[in-house]
Amino acid sequence: MKLIVNRNLLQSGEEFLKQFMNNVNYLEGILMEVTLTKDGIPVIIVPYDSTTLSAQAIKNIQTTNFNNIKDYDLITLDNTLNSLRGLNNKIIINFVPISTTQYAQNIQLINQINQQQVNDLYKVINKYPQLNIYLSSISHTIIRQIKATNPSNKIGVVLSPYETNYIDVDFYIFSPEMLSYPILKQQLEFNKETMISSRGCGEMMIIYNFFNSLPQNEANELFNSISFISDYPLIIYKLFN
Repeated sequence: MKLIVNRNLLQSGEEFLKQFMNNVNYLEGILMEVTLTKDGIPVIIVPYDSTTLSAQAIKNIQTTNFNNIKDYDLITLDNTLNSLRGLNNKIIINFVPISTTQYAQNIQLINQINQQQVNDLYKVINKYPQLNIYLSSISHTIIRQIKATNPSNKIGVVLSPYETNYIDVDFYIFSPEMLSYPILKQQLEFNKETMISSRGCGEMMIIYNFFNSLPQNEANELFNSISFISDYPLIIYKLFN
């Protein structure tokens, strides 16, 4: 079973990295949610769960210079990648961009802002060419900007029920409510890496029930090819073993 660990809401940044390093031989990789501070420093954040509190916390980080941030447990992406140097595991950076919706009528400005965000991200990533870094985002605009900037990294998209336009990338991250055998099978046939992300026990049970609803041959076919991203990888492992 291919497992990728994601930080949960109860972990400090230090605990998150320690958990990964203690289990590095059993995990395919690590996923980190990353955003930028006002002064363009990429930092690892607590997973975004669409709650008002999380959304406001991320906005506060994005509108404050790094040295002035006092209320959040932040680790810089630079320090984190430096601590992971020498590893061959997948390191997935899921980028949470600064919103540009207020500039909806100014496409040129939006492109400039997004390009600067990507440039700030790559200032750090380019320091670690030896690492197996994957880049993803829920923003198709950011993904296109990343693909245009540096196609050497594998690029992926976090699939959302609210974004139905197709975008061609190297890998896809599915949420539990979007699971479909025909779609998953099709992406695997296209040689796309496919991952399923879950947060908490409720979403783990959706994944478990999905696989149990399939004929055994179909379940095995998917199960052996797909990576499972979880904030509690041991729990999801025990569900299936």
